[in-house]
Amino acid sequence: MAFNPPTNGEAFEFPFALESYASPGTFQVNPTLAAGDVTIVKDFGTGTPANIATLPTVLNASWPTIKVALSATEMTADTVAILFKDQTAPPEWAEILVSIPTTA
Repeated sequence: MAFNPPTNGEAFEFPFALESYASPGTFQVNPTLAAGDVTIVKDFGTGTPANIATLPTVLNASWPTIKVALSATEMTADTVAILFKDQTAPPEWAEILVSIPTTA
């Protein structure tokens, strides 16, 4: 199976799973995502963090996978960082940062 790396300035989608805050070591099934839970910053934080344009969607309510879809504008950087941080207390899922290097 071939993998094409993310391209600078081109929309990009990827599946992801969030770790349960209450049960570390397990994934959160059917996570609740709200505005402010998923933010983006470009090129190692040189810009201001912002909410991603489209919240990730749950692919299957009985499965932990979500789909993250980033627009071409959001992918206009050499490195894109996505912070997943549940804004509720206590959080439903653990905080994590995903770094996505892009190619020309």
